[in-house]
Amino acid sequence: MPKTVTMKTVAQLSKVTEATVSMSLANNPRIPQKTRERIQAIADKLGYRTHPYVSALLRMRRQGRAQVERPILAMVNAFRRADGWRNAQGPTVRQMRDGVMERAALRGYQAQEFWLHQDGMSPERFSEVLRTRSIHGVVISPLAEGAPPPKLKWDYFAAVSLSVPLPALTIPTICNDHFSSSLLAARECYALGYRRMGLVIREMHRERFDARWEGGMHAAKLLMPRITQTRTLLMRDWDDEAALSAWMKKEQPEVIISPGAEWFPPLLQKMGLGTPNDIGLAGLSCSQMGHECSGVFQNGNLIGATAVDTLISMVERFEHGLPAQAMTIMIESTWNPGKTLRTMATPLAD
Repeated sequence: MPKTVTMKTVAQLSKVTEATVSMSLANNPRIPQKTRERIQAIADKLGYRTHPYVSALLRMRRQGRAQVERPILAMVNAFRRADGWRNAQGPTVRQMRDGVMERAALRGYQAQEFWLHQDGMSPERFSEVLRTRSIHGVVISPLAEGAPPPKLKWDYFAAVSLSVPLPALTIPTICNDHFSSSLLAARECYALGYRRMGLVIREMHRERFDARWEGGMHAAKLLMPRITQTRTLLMRDWDDEAALSAWMKKEQPEVIISPGAEWFPPLLQKMGLGTPNDIGLAGLSCSQMGHECSGVFQNGNLIGATAVDTLISMVERFEHGLPAQAMTIMIESTWNPGKTLRTMATPLAD
């Protein structure tokens, strides 16, 4: 078993006191920069790591503060606006933020939000800001549409992502199981007698989610051969009435399955159609259980809470940096019966 490297070991090899080692590893300006760099290099070579919360406790004792300060977890808002996460269009994304904050408080941590793009700050500078504040755990919000993964100094942190799996970034991902969500929606519609099903998603969903929603629909067709599927409609924006109307006239779906389902009733009304009598409507991201729109509820609060639980376990094991292999935790959706589907007397495609 490898011998444990202690601060005393670092101090002996550096020929300084343990207090000097402690202040050097904390980048305390009271220690000359060259001395700090020399000691940090020795500690790094030995593989010595300071546990963040032992350091925090010692710091509070030295400063005579009451031991009520809780360690901070950074909520990294990766949207293009400062309020982008708090006011995200998708209710599930907003719920993730709430889930992070609530679970962090429950576990005895502070969750503080930091905007990744504050004043044009570079990822390197952003990383240094968090490090200076002794933050060792970060939760990355869903990314802005079309944005690449941030290039933080990952060796500084334990990190998890609330986006879908990102091939370029191996930090653990916590997200909804989009494949099983669309399969669940298709099963529930099938049980009610719907046979001709139409999937409507936004253009960015196919690439961003690696066609997982479409994959679930394809699996439904294999498992329930009586299903007939329409061509998937890729919309630029949910309020594109012309695109939705043209697609419906051509494809004639019995039920629309879509993450934008809650946006569609006003558009359908303009076409003279009501739900569920004229057409069924099933959401892939219902805003809450009990909502009048039938569909799947992703439970963003649970996704956010699971991300915090995962992150805390990493922080407390001092697991910093990019893992060699990616890990994804997918949260299953639950079915919300709602009021926008009905039992079909005679399935038209049977």
